[in-house]
Amino acid sequence: MFPQRQAAVVGVYTSEQARVLDRTSDSLQLEAVKGALQDAGLTAADVDGVAGASMRGRYPWFEQYWATQLGGRPLTYVQEMTGANPGLHKSALAVSAGLADVVVHVFGKANARTGIGGHPVLDEAPRMDPWDLHFTGGSYPMWYAMWARRYMHEFGATSEDLAQVAVAHRHHATLNPRSLMGGRGELTVDDVLGSRLIAEPLHLYDCALDNDGAWAFVVAAAEVARGCRKEPVWIIGGAEAVETDLYMTVDKPWIRESGSAVRRVGEMSFAQAGIRHDDLDVANLYDCFTITMIRNLEELGFCKLGEGAEYFREGHTRLGGSIPCNTDGGLLSHSHNGMTHGFPMIEVTRQLRGECGPRQVPGARLGLAFSQGASVHGAATAVVLATG
Repeated sequence: MFPQRQAAVVGVYTSEQARVLDRTSDSLQLEAVKGALQDAGLTAADVDGVAGASMRGRYPWFEQYWATQLGGRPLTYVQEMTGANPGLHKSALAVSAGLADVVVHVFGKANARTGIGGHPVLDEAPRMDPWDLHFTGGSYPMWYAMWARRYMHEFGATSEDLAQVAVAHRHHATLNPRSLMGGRGELTVDDVLGSRLIAEPLHLYDCALDNDGAWAFVVAAAEVARGCRKEPVWIIGGAEAVETDLYMTVDKPWIRESGSAVRRVGEMSFAQAGIRHDDLDVANLYDCFTITMIRNLEELGFCKLGEGAEYFREGHTRLGGSIPCNTDGGLLSHSHNGMTHGFPMIEVTRQLRGECGPRQVPGARLGLAFSQGASVHGAATAVVLATG
């Protein structure tokens, strides 16, 4: 049984997001931690747990680096995140078990490419580890392009259907002053289809951003959370799942009725929270490519397999729809700073606290934050958040 309302998100922060920042990754992460603690009304002296990912060399070790930055005291809970294991729910479990009282999740990146060109192929053998996904030098788009093409073949979806995702998420971004692309204005389907091809059938605007920036959020035990500056946003369910869908495999069938790790995470999280899809007020779903958003709607159970494009086209995920999603603009138009798992948590938290201004979902009290990584659908994590 998931320990409901024993841990809460009490502070959130996002730094400036930009194509390139004249900063270091360390300075961005420290800014984010300070900002999230200030939002919570806490200090570094209150923190006894950290979850994050290092953009530095091996030494000092991740754990020792943060123990030093937070005052040289012992940290009793430390988790180094990876793309496949962001552990959004594990801090709640750790806090509920008494392993820590205040855990900060943090990530920041500057001057490190993650997309095409960020992983050059060596010009002599051995070119790379046999398990490395970047053997062509093309990075992630080629895998999602193949996935999209297969989906289009099986279910009749079109490039116009994919473009609708980019259009809707850009609209949400125009209402978010923190977003990277909102200031550039709305997109149309023709804009998306007219942008250059990255990996057919994916165009430039079908692909997530690759930019610098940082985020942080604070998870606290119930007794701490109730004394924080703002109303706690409680973590009432959460799960993660992994399987063998890697960035170097094409499972047969690749898109299947039985579902993926994403489906398992959704089933577990909803069961733990004791909710149904119709109970949710807002959600933020991983949208590294437009096809990913459509598939996540299906795998998480908002619609049936093959119905994702139509479900999206009907406007369910737009502001004013039955389940507004990615109201910050998502990874397509808000930010993708290399490890993005904090952005869904932060946006859903802000929605549940009523802090989103023109993109606010009226009366939002229950939300879903979902992330994935390491493959098109082989690793996933989710949390259900609630106020009151």
